[in-house]
Parts: sequence; C-alpha cells; structure tokens
Amino acid sequence: MHLLQYLHQETDAHWSLSASPVGTAFGVPGHDGSALSFLCLHDDLEPQRYQRLGAAVASALGSIAEAEARSVVVLQDPSDLAPSATGEVDGRMVAYFQPIVELSTGEVVAIEALARMQTADGVLGPDAFLDAYSTGASMLSLFDRMLDSSLQFLGDFRHRMPDLSAALNLEFAGVPDFGLAELVERRLIETGTEADAITIELNERIAYQLTDGARSQLRKLVDLGVKLLLDDVPHSFHALDQLGDIPVSGAKLDRRYVQQVTGTERDVAEVRAILARAAGAGIEMIAEGVETQSQCDKLVQLGCRFGQGYLFAVPQPAGSLSAVLGAPLVGSW
Repeated sequence: MHLLQYLHQETDAHWSLSASPVGTAFGVPGHDGSALSFLCLHDDLEPQRYQRLGAAVASALGSIAEAEARSVVVLQDPSDLAPSATGEVDGRMVAYFQPIVELSTGEVVAIEALARMQTADGVLGPDAFLDAYSTGASMLSLFDRMLDSSLQFLGDFRHRMPDLSAALNLEFAGVPDFGLAELVERRLIETGTEADAITIELNERIAYQLTDGARSQLRKLVDLGVKLLLDDVPHSFHALDQLGDIPVSGAKLDRRYVQQVTGTERDVAEVRAILARAAGAGIEMIAEGVETQSQCDKLVQLGCRFGQGYLFAVPQPAGSLSAVLGAPLVGSW
C-alpha cells in the first residue's frame, strides 16, 4: 500500500496491483493504450520463466489495462546487492549529490553525497541495498567510496565555488576504534582539500554503543577540522550524551517536522521548540525534505537557515548537478 501511494504521488496516476503466478504486478494504463507496469517476483521463481515475464505481467494486470505490458522491471535479488564477504563495496555503487542551500536566498552552500547503485534495471536507492551494509568493514568501505566521490566533486568545482563543502553519511555503529581519522586525513592530503570542507553526518540506522576508541576517532576528526552533524533530529538528540564533549556543529531536522511547519499552531510550536533546543546547544539546523515554497518560507520565519529537498533539486549525478550549481535554487522545482 505504501508503494501504491508513492507511485500515485510521483506519477499523479492511479496504480493498481494484482497477483500473478510469479509475483505481484503493479500497473497503470498509459495514455497510448499500453500498460506501464512492473512485477515484484516471488522468491521461488524458476530462471527459465523469466522469458515469460512480459506475458505474465500483462495477464496479471487484467482489468488494469487491456493491453500488452511494454515495460517490465525485474527487482534485484537482495543477495545480489550485498558487499563482498570482506566488506568491499559493490562496483556498481555510485554517489548522487543533492545541494544544501541557504533557505532565504537559495544559494548553494554544500552538497550531500548519497549512495546509489546502478543496475541493468535502473538506479536503486538505499532502501534496496543498505541493509546489506551492516558490518563495520562494509560501512567503512561505503563511507570511503562516498568520501572519494565527494572530494573529487569539490576538486572539480574548487575554481568556481571555493567555499563549497560536502556532507556524507556514516553510521554511529560504523565508527571504528581506529583508522577512520587516518583514512580521512590521508584522503584530504591526497586531494589537497581543507578538512573544514567535509561534514560527517552521523545517523542511527543500526543500534550502537560508542566505545572509547570510536569516541577517540571522532575527537581526532574534529581536531583535524572535520565537522560532525547529527541526523534525524530530534530523535538523535540523545546521541549528545554519548558524544560527551565532542562538539557537534549541525543537525538535520527530520522531514516529518518539516511537513509540520505548515500545519496547526501546535505542530508549529513543536518544531519551534526543536529549533530552540538546537540553538541553545549551538547546533545549526538543516531542514530535510523541503518540498514547497510555503515550507521554505515558514522555516525561515522560525529561524532555520539551511535546508535541502525537492524544492531545490533532486539527488542526481555530479555531471547533471554541475549545470545548476552557482545559481540560486529557490523555486526551481
């Protein structure tokens, strides 16, 4: 049902689903009489039946569309998306980038690196593969891949936007007892990048307990000049207790609360309290998932200075994002 709601939201069309012998078919009639569709396969599908997927989808759609399916996407087997046993990142993993802007002007101040996987069926988002990256080695390898891509991006734009910085994600559970600060410092030296151009966004997807060694690594990163940021505030405020005296310079306001800013006065008051708590702790807030100009305007009124979301730009490869950088992005979507 969540998928149906998402498809309706993204395409403004009413998708339907039905069962088939090989999986669950999702489809919507096309304007030209053909059916746009895809099939979520059952786990026990025999390989020789792949050749009949088009017919299976068209049959399963039935009343959804009295036409042959013209497009079938076979969802990947989750085991095919996992890193190697040693934690090495899949070669298909790439970085997409989304700008972070100053909300009042639309000026791009940073970019966030977001992991994506390129497959024959299209580009997969993190929900498709991230669960497979749950060991320390795999999380650190993925972080290093995103760091390398981010530093390359900054290097390519240094002459145009010398103050541009990059944010990239790392699980609290993925912070090792040793080696992380040395890895980041080595990459910075190799690319001639200042440490304050990098922000590490710490998130809590996996349960964690910071060890003394992990705290030492985070302290070394801060001493280098790297900035730390908390994901999904207010839920992650409690992480401040584990970090102790390690300074956090920023935090992401969860998109749920961004949606609240145009709601009732009670909703707005809750967001105002979150922003006040962050300000009291000296933490700069970045609003996530800003989708409308009214949300943007209200956040500015509430004192939130920075944000990112579809209002400004969707996550995209470095090449396409380069075409829009350097110009204000407010209202571009």
